[in-house]
Amino acid sequence: MLYKLLRKNISIPQLAGYALAALTGMSIIFAAFCFSRDVHPLFAPSSGLFKAEYMVVNKRVSLLSTFNSDMTAFSQDEIESLRRQSFVRSISGFTPGKFRVQAYTKASSQIAGFSTDLFFESVPDHLLDQTTPDWQWDVNTGTIPIIIPRDYLNLYNFGFAGSRGLPQISESIIQKMTFRVVISGNGQQEVFDGRIVDFSDFLNTILVPDAFMQWANKTFGEQSAEKISRLIIETNNPADPTITEFFAEKGNYEVSNNKAEQGKLSYFLRMLITIVLIVGVLIILPAIGLMLLSINLLVYKNQKTLRNLLLLGYRHHEVARPYYLLTLFLNVAVGALSLLVAGYAQKLYMPRLAMLHITDFTGGFRTTIVFAIIFMLSVSVLNVLWIRRKINFL
Repeated sequence: MLYKLLRKNISIPQLAGYALAALTGMSIIFAAFCFSRDVHPLFAPSSGLFKAEYMVVNKRVSLLSTFNSDMTAFSQDEIESLRRQSFVRSISGFTPGKFRVQAYTKASSQIAGFSTDLFFESVPDHLLDQTTPDWQWDVNTGTIPIIIPRDYLNLYNFGFAGSRGLPQISESIIQKMTFRVVISGNGQQEVFDGRIVDFSDFLNTILVPDAFMQWANKTFGEQSAEKISRLIIETNNPADPTITEFFAEKGNYEVSNNKAEQGKLSYFLRMLITIVLIVGVLIILPAIGLMLLSINLLVYKNQKTLRNLLLLGYRHHEVARPYYLLTLFLNVAVGALSLLVAGYAQKLYMPRLAMLHITDFTGGFRTTIVFAIIFMLSVSVLNVLWIRRKINFL
């Protein structure tokens, strides 16, 4: 009887307008949220070693620098000038090895008889996402963990191995192999075991732990002035136009192009997702306002009936219950339809993300379901509090 009394003044067009606006806004929000979770792997390099906001800077090699290597080194004044730029969050230099390095494989190795001269560099450990516990140097074990560019392995597999009749090796196999590393300098020589623990798509250098580099330079390093030829710059916004302007003005500075472009794409992708989310919020806020306005009108039209019911002994929460159920039903129905729209949108962009080697889409949609439940509950709680406030003032 109570429901029949209160539902007669319900405006179907108003509720339909709320449902349509809320469906549009929630669909945009849920689809954008799902997309942001699915493309999250693109925000980090495939090697998982460096953040997208890092870029490497060095000086151009010219004819004059061929005869004077000091011309490609950064002075302290130049480093401080870079540090003062608005786009620089932090700046660090590469530490080069001041010793000679030679590596050769053991006779029992899969590529026995292979030997080459090498060079080592290191960067501060806080710049590395140390996903493996093997990236540690212990002077007692004598094993040197090494990170090499993934391109080096490709050059071996598709260039050197074919010309020398050597077997091709995969990343998993080479990470299990150990080889000898001979380090000499400062009148000393020592043999270590070396092992490749990871690969980098970012740096064309051979990295060793910074702790090992400091120890090796102190033990084997030739006495020479400290030279920093390459810098790693962490920036807040890779797409900041002042970055391009600054390096264009310098002329002889080079930035790792791949990393800069990756950072820009990552930044613009984040910005695009944020804009879409804002659009969804701007659509759904008026929808919530329309719902609250509809509740106000319903309470106003049923004001006399509601007061009579309260005088007859009905409690406030009993009188408000039909409105609670109405808003809850609408929010659940609209939220469920919005999730279906987001799932359909995911199916549309799934093949395109698969071309970028992103194949795990289930995690993104599962997270979106949790987000949608929290979002719908928040909107429902807001509606319930508004209805209770209106009923209590009768």
